[in-house]
Amino acid sequence: MAAIKSALPEAVTGTFNYFAFGSNLWSKRLHMGSPTAVRKGFGYLENFRLDFFHYAARWRGAPATIVEQQGHRVWGALWEINATNLPDLDKQEGVHNQVYKALTLPVRTPSGETLECRVYQLVKNPAPLEGGEEERPFERQPSKTYMDVIVRGAKETGLPEDYVRFLETVKHNGYTGDPQFEIDLAVQDKNL
Repeated sequence: MAAIKSALPEAVTGTFNYFAFGSNLWSKRLHMGSPTAVRKGFGYLENFRLDFFHYAARWRGAPATIVEQQGHRVWGALWEINATNLPDLDKQEGVHNQVYKALTLPVRTPSGETLECRVYQLVKNPAPLEGGEEERPFERQPSKTYMDVIVRGAKETGLPEDYVRFLETVKHNGYTGDPQFEIDLAVQDKNL
């Protein structure tokens, strides 16, 4: 299992590394609350799986989380963000409401480099699905809008094609979102 640290040493330098695997894969979404974010490439968390759990009122469905599980990988975007945006990112992730908790985990790049990154994990995580995506229960389904944002961000980031295909197969609840929020995120673009 990965070594989980509670400190974020990079924050002392004025910036920190952030690993985004959900809606913050997409630059437009992340820049809404962290305008100093600069994409530095992509990488993966080893021995974690992507899952969905809880209920996010903004997204009208289950948000993404990472769950430790041997033999799995979660791919995501690597961002460098000014430490002044750290409270904003924590607030966006609901740390103050104990929805997510912030962790520092090693993220590996395709070139083999390892970076210590801030990562958010739901405080309460789900058990593995017994039958795969087709067996995802309704209460663990993200909204279609949320998945559209994640897929858009995965493509924008340049994540591996097989991982993007996996994201496209995640069973969603069909909810297409609040029209104003969609306009804000510009997800009306059908070129996903």
